[in-house]
Amino acid sequence: MEAVLAADKMSALPIVLTNQIMPIAKPPLFPNTRPQFSRDLSLKQFSAYYWYKDELAAICRQAGLEASGTKAELQNRITDFLRTGKISKRSRRGHFSQIRKTTAANTAISLSSRLIPEGFKFNRTAREFFAKYFNVKKFSFTKEMAAALRDAEKRGDLAMTVAGLVAVYEKNKRSKTKPARQSAEEKTAQWNNFVRDFNRDARTRGMANRMQVAVLLWRQVRDRAGAKTYSPQLLDEFAAQIKKVSQYKT
Repeated sequence: MEAVLAADKMSALPIVLTNQIMPIAKPPLFPNTRPQFSRDLSLKQFSAYYWYKDELAAICRQAGLEASGTKAELQNRITDFLRTGKISKRSRRGHFSQIRKTTAANTAISLSSRLIPEGFKFNRTAREFFAKYFNVKKFSFTKEMAAALRDAEKRGDLAMTVAGLVAVYEKNKRSKTKPARQSAEEKTAQWNNFVRDFNRDARTRGMANRMQVAVLLWRQVRDRAGAKTYSPQLLDEFAAQIKKVSQYKT
């Protein structure tokens, strides 16, 4: 009898677990609208969208292309592939790069020092040589110098010397004093320009979660065709989404 009463009491207890409401995942405010890369993707489609360097490297690996180098080099490699539909033969860069890296660097660097056979490295010794040559207190290697060395390795140019790197540095220094068209490498600054213009807009001042709003608007601009620039019209176009982000408590 006591067992029956105990069972009745237990059955009368409220069952809380079955009444719990499970959270439902919300879809992202700005889904990625960029097409997935494939060999059938047109050059026009690829060029219409913004790609990060790690994405370009992944595309190169997927397509069987060399995945090292600067962002501009990766992007040019992919556009050549989409334009011709052919995968170029593997360069000899790996072989000559290995020769240079495994050769003990010459401690006495001169203009006539050959880069590959004498194991040139972008190290402290080389930095001191260039600082003394250009008569500056501190010298910084440039991406153009690194690209020139990679190019020499690709071509198997055993004759290229330190003087060649000096010429590359001086040429790049002169070109920076002249106005030039935006290169693929310079496009990496598009995000910084977008945020700068977003912050200059008087309508964004005092906005709650301001940086999160900038990120969400940038993703929308980044993942659709067209200029990757900020426009005040974006605030009106995505007003509903901005309101949700502004109300979100960080």
